[in-house]
This record gives sequence, C-alpha cells and structure tokens, in this order.
Amino acid sequence: MTERPAPTPDAPLPAGNFSTWLRAMRAALTGTSGMDVACGDCVGCCTSSYFIKVRAHETEVLGRIPAEHLANSPSEPGIRLMGFDANGHCPMFAGGGCSIYAHRPQTCRTYDCRIFAAAGMTAGDSRPTINQRIARWRFDYASEAERAEHRAVTAAASFLRQHPVRFPNGKIPSLPGDIVVLSVKAYTVFLGDVSDDRATAAAIIEACRAFDAAR
Repeated sequence: MTERPAPTPDAPLPAGNFSTWLRAMRAALTGTSGMDVACGDCVGCCTSSYFIKVRAHETEVLGRIPAEHLANSPSEPGIRLMGFDANGHCPMFAGGGCSIYAHRPQTCRTYDCRIFAAAGMTAGDSRPTINQRIARWRFDYASEAERAEHRAVTAAASFLRQHPVRFPNGKIPSLPGDIVVLSVKAYTVFLGDVSDDRATAAAIIEACRAFDAAR
C-alpha cells in the first residue's frame, strides 16, 4: 500500500463551512460557548505574548492560576490579566500544552485564529506562528449567500481600518484582535448598501451595541 505523504507546513487546512463557523463565533462572543478549533499540534495562541483576560465570575479559573501571574486590568474594572514570560509563553503553558486546559479562561475557549482568516487580516507582525496558521485556513461554502457573508466580514474589517475618522473621536480599536471581533459583530451592515461612509460607521456602532446588548 502506498503511504500518503505527510502534509507540508504550508498546506491548506479545512476551516469548515463559513456560515456554520460564523454563527458559532458570534455565539462564542456572547460568552455562552467556546469554539471547537482543529488546533492539532499548533500552540501559537499559548506562545505569542498574549495578555489573557480573566473575568471576575471565573472563580474556578482564578483559583487555578497563581496570584503572581495575575494583575488588575488598567482599563476594565473587574478584569484580571494573565501575562506571559520572557519567551512570550503563557505561564500556564507547560509540557507542550495548557496545564489547566479543562479549566482555562473563557478568553482561551473563545480564541479562534480562523477569525483573522475570515476578516482577511493577520494577527500582527509580532505573531508569526499564528499568522502561518491563518494563511493556511480555507473555508468552504454551501451557497453564494455564504460567500456574501464572508465578503461582508472582510469588508467590515477593511472599513474599520481605513475609516477611523468616521468614528467618535476619530478612533477605533487598533489591535488586530479587536478589529476582527468588531467585524464579526457588525458584518450584517455590509450585506446592504454601504455607499455613505458616515452612515456606514453609524450603522457599525449600532450593530455592535445591539450585539452586546443581546448578550
């Protein structure tokens, strides 16, 4: 029997059906569920210098993390932040994986690097391991409507980056992770007419507010 060749490091990875993924991602962003990601042996999110939010209600999680690894968020009351070591590794990363995986924070349960592929973005220049993974994801589509949804998410992310002046105080979140989350929350704006930049920005703000209010 002929053996199949091992996949190359840059071989495409199936990301699943786009519409199914999008609805799961939106549900995860409400905090009601996590994401099922085919990580394989990738530990990019554990080793890429991320600050991890741990919310006050995650008492079991907080009990698993040594106090010296936690600090109060300077901008979000009630949020604790878990940092990283000199190598950019999460302090709970050990033996090639998460040492508290069954009790990991909601932030980690929600994290899915396919969201960057959906938005047509990278995770930032300082995260090459994750970016390599992002470049490999390939969604599939059951209809043209699903392709339109993907185009809408990508268009939302592009608008947010290109038109910050249209938003209050001329600002939008600057971190790639924040931009892609907003694009998933507000993608429906780009399923319709987006010819007026000012009206589009207002619609994005309203869509995000409505999404957060429904949580």
